[in-house]
Amino acid sequence: MQRALKIEGRVMGLGNPDYANTMYLLAKVLSQQGKGKDAEALIRESIRILEEAGLGESPACIQRMKFLSLELVKSKQLAEAENLQRKILHNLELSKGWNSLDTTAAAETLSVTLQNIGNLKESEELLERCLTVRRKILSEDHFEVAGILVHLARLTLLKITSDIKVNNDLSTPHLVKAKQLVNDSIRITEGILNPSRENRKKLNSTFAMEREKIGAIVVLLQALEVVGLLEAARKRIQAPAFDYQHVEQALRRCISLYNEPHTRNVVSKALRQHYLKCLHSLTLIVQHDPDISDAPQMQGLLGESQRIVKLLGEENNTK
Repeated sequence: MQRALKIEGRVMGLGNPDYANTMYLLAKVLSQQGKGKDAEALIRESIRILEEAGLGESPACIQRMKFLSLELVKSKQLAEAENLQRKILHNLELSKGWNSLDTTAAAETLSVTLQNIGNLKESEELLERCLTVRRKILSEDHFEVAGILVHLARLTLLKITSDIKVNNDLSTPHLVKAKQLVNDSIRITEGILNPSRENRKKLNSTFAMEREKIGAIVVLLQALEVVGLLEAARKRIQAPAFDYQHVEQALRRCISLYNEPHTRNVVSKALRQHYLKCLHSLTLIVQHDPDISDAPQMQGLLGESQRIVKLLGEENNTK
C-alpha cells in the first residue's frame, strides 16, 4: 500500500481524492499494527485533502473523521476527540436530521467521550435523545435500544460516584434507576437470543438473524458486566441488597454463553475480547466480595470461568 500511495501521488497528484483514499486505507493498516501516531498523521492528511477539494462534508470524509476520533480516544486525546465528534454530529444533523440511525450513532459516540471527561449531564441528554429516536425508527425490543439502556446504566453508576462526595443519600435512587435500565437491556437481549416463532419470522434472512444475534450478545455482555458493577456500587454505599440480577447470576449467564452451542462460536471467535472482558470483570468482583465468593456454588463457577479462559487461550494459540 505504501508503494501504491507513492505511485498514485506521482500519477494523480497529491491533492487527488483517490490518493487520499489510499492514504486512509494505509492508515487503517498502520492502526491495526499498533502504529497509532503514523496512522493519525496519515488520516489527518487524508481529511485535509478532501476538505480542500470541497468534500469536507461528504460521507467519505465523515467516515475518516470517525476513524480519527477513535484513534484520538485510544491515545487519550479526549478534548480533541470531543471537538471532532461534535463536528461529525453537526454535519449529520444538517445532512440527515435527528431521525437517522447515523446521527444517533454519532451522538452515542460523543456521549461516551463526554462521560469519560466527566460531562455527565450533556452525555445523558444525548443518550435520552438517541433512545427516543431509536425506539421510533427501530422498535422497543431492538438490540440497539438495549445498547443505549446499558450506556445510561453506566452513566447512572458514574453519578453514584459523583454523589458520594456530596450527599450519600442521593446515591440509592441512582442505584435503583441503574438496576431497572440494566434489567430492561437484559430482557431485550435475551428475547433476541431466545426468540419466539413469531419473532423469527420477522427476520427475513439468515444474515439478519446472525447480525441481531451478534449485536444482542455484545449488549448482553456489557449489561452483565454492569450487573457486577452495580453490586460493587451497592457495597460501596452500603445499600440493602436488591432482589434482581445478582452478580452470581450474571457470572452464571456469562459462563453459559460459552457453554451453549448456539452462542459458543460467537463468543469464542467474533466476540472473544468482549467475552473475556466481561468474564474477567465479573470474576474479579466475585473474588473481592467475601459475601459472594464464600458461597459453596461460587467456587464451582470461579473454577468454570478459569477453565473457559484457559480454553480460549489454547484456541487462540492454535490459530
